Amino acid sequence: MKGLLRIAFLTVAVLLVQGTWALAGVTGSLNGTVELVTTHAPVAQAKVTASSASQTSSTTTDNGGHFGFVSLVPDTYTVTASKENVIEPVSQRGVTVLADQVQNVSLLANPPVKTIGTVLTRASTDLVKPGTTANVYSVN
Repeated sequence: MKGLLRIAFLTVAVLLVQGTWALAGVTGSLNGTVELVTTHAPVAQAKVTASSASQTSSTTTDNGGHFGFVSLVPDTYTVTASKENVIEPVSQRGVTVLADQVQNVSLLANPPVKTIGTVLTRASTDLVKPGTTANVYSVN
């Protein structure tokens, strides 16, 4: 009877140990913020994309500029944030996500460049006349 109890105990112990292997996670998480580089103000409702060879996922930032991805396949990601007419697209390459770990990223974005005017110029003479050839030598 003692031998049978030992076998039963060992069987249960082996099953419990193997069960903990099954509970180990196979995905990771990625959290971060999107802010303006000039004022560090959060950028709300910006589109954030995490892309790698194995997976691409997108989300938007909340009012505090925070974003989060859960269940990302372990890989090296490029994280990109954009919002039309608010920020220039910004990317961070080489963000490594590991299983059962949370990676944090802070993206600092520039405000968009605006064109305020266009200036056209015209030269009074041609710099190079058609049909003219010359040998140019430069000695340093």
